[in-house]
Amino acid sequence: MIRFCCTACILLFLLPSRIIAQTQLIEQLKSAIEKAPSTTEKLQALFELCEQRQSLNTDTLCKYAYLSQSLSASQKSLESKALASYYVSCCLVKGGDLSKALNICNAYLSKASKQKISISTLQKLKTLKAQILVRSYQYEKGLKEVYEILHTAERTEDTLTQMIARNGIGWINMEMKQANEALRWFYSAISVSGSVNFHEKNSNIYSNIAGIYKQKHKYDSAEYFIKKSLDLSSKQENIFYYANSLNILASIYIDTDRSELAEAPLKEALSIREKIGDPFYIVSDMGLLAIYYANTSRPEKGIALSQEGIKLANTFNISSKLPFLYEALGESYKSAKDYKNYSSILERIQEQKDSMFEANSAAARAEMEAKYDLNKKENLIKLQKSDIRRKNNLILGSALLFVLSISFGLLLFRVFKNNQQIKLLKMQAEEKRISAYEVISARENERKRISRDLHDNIGAYATVLIASTEELKNPKDENHIQITAQQVALNAKKIMSSLQRTIWVLSTDLIIITDFIDRFKLFTKDILRQFPEVRVSYKEQIKNDFELSPSEALNLVRIMQEAFQNSIKHANPRNIIITVIADTTICISIKDDGKGFEMDQVSDGYGILNMKYRANEADYDLDIVSGDSGTELSLKKRSMT
Repeated sequence: MIRFCCTACILLFLLPSRIIAQTQLIEQLKSAIEKAPSTTEKLQALFELCEQRQSLNTDTLCKYAYLSQSLSASQKSLESKALASYYVSCCLVKGGDLSKALNICNAYLSKASKQKISISTLQKLKTLKAQILVRSYQYEKGLKEVYEILHTAERTEDTLTQMIARNGIGWINMEMKQANEALRWFYSAISVSGSVNFHEKNSNIYSNIAGIYKQKHKYDSAEYFIKKSLDLSSKQENIFYYANSLNILASIYIDTDRSELAEAPLKEALSIREKIGDPFYIVSDMGLLAIYYANTSRPEKGIALSQEGIKLANTFNISSKLPFLYEALGESYKSAKDYKNYSSILERIQEQKDSMFEANSAAARAEMEAKYDLNKKENLIKLQKSDIRRKNNLILGSALLFVLSISFGLLLFRVFKNNQQIKLLKMQAEEKRISAYEVISARENERKRISRDLHDNIGAYATVLIASTEELKNPKDENHIQITAQQVALNAKKIMSSLQRTIWVLSTDLIIITDFIDRFKLFTKDILRQFPEVRVSYKEQIKNDFELSPSEALNLVRIMQEAFQNSIKHANPRNIIITVIADTTICISIKDDGKGFEMDQVSDGYGILNMKYRANEADYDLDIVSGDSGTELSLKKRSMT
């Protein structure tokens, strides 16, 4: 802690003195912390502020991160402590203390296997760990961490983290000079979601794409994506991403012979870096601006800025940026035609690269040896414990195992046999119950079907027939007898005709729609003999001659007969139009121009209820609309198979 505070003080002394401006969002979050009524709410507000870590000045981030750590210490929640420690680690990374930050991440990641920490917090810790590894030039380890983050995000359907992880894989590939692979991952990140909010939060994806296109000398594409990044990062108030984008925009200007436009974004980017206070990126921007000065014939500024950057990198142990800073210093000496110092710097650059390679190699060997020793010791301990248990229990265990195996086997066999017999009896009883229920249900359905048929047709005609025969018992005169006898004969014929239609439907396996309509036409023709003043017309649009089952055809014909007879008897129509459409489905309507009726004033008699029941049984929607202009009954098949 003392070391870090000293480091932060040195940074403040070295950087130019200026007012640290904050974004509007940061100021709002600071205000929320001050107004928080309880420790829990204050801690939550602190976490929200620390989440703006990239745009926060290092001192500001450290102040609030350590405050959140202090408050979380009084909480029982490991989740709060882990999250607070994560933000402290972010603060350490900004200050250049990578090893301490990595230790904190590893400590909480190891606790996660024993105690509960949320997936989102674990993902944050893993992401920071990957960034630390990449900053330390341990690309393969960093890449492995990000792949694990991506797998977890895909499993939990965490869209935002998927974008972050895919962008991270692309970034690491870009650092490893794998441009095509990096570009593929960046586009993959963009395609994860169409949410504008997610793209604003990940605006650095667009600046990364712009950087790749710049390397490929595709400047139109590079400029398009960098301006997109600038727009998104400004909307999100992420000044860290905004500074990255400014640097790339400046380099595009330089490469496309517009150097006069490059100085402003470079200076603005460096100013933002100094406000944020992350030395890793400050020295990087110093190098970029120094190279710009060298290429625009102002080597003295380039030399001064490079030397300041080297001093800052050494102060904060940012060895990974030293080769780049020395290259900037060399370019400045070369521009000043100071070839003696230029030659010396070239040698220094090579020394830096060799030193970095040796350091990485030594670290890799040390890590592999440590891992090997640890695995060896763990395996040896396991082997010793296993050997002791085996010697102590071999004789007793063998005897007990033999006896228990036989006993257990016999018991399992008996239990299995009993269970099988019980299952068989249950299955037989269930089959009998289902069969009995189906028989009863089928009988009941058939009874209801016959009852409806008798009511709709034969019952009605039989009622009229009985009334006519009663009149014959007390005839008024010879003419009355003759008329009544004719009615008896007519109703008897109708009964026979209805029976014939029913028999035709039930005796046919499948009935096509055209045959069905033709049969209904015969029915209406018989009815109209008694009502010559009524005109019936048909409109048929039959593109698909669908097949009807006997049950479906019987229900339809009874509904249509009922509707037709109701129209003739009660509406006094002049015209009846029967429409049949068979295209993607079956639609039938019977419309008259009679006097109509009020739907809410007509109770559902047995006839209307019967029509509704039949329509539902045949899987049709039935609709009746009536008014001054007449009545229309419509039938529409719900589904076609």
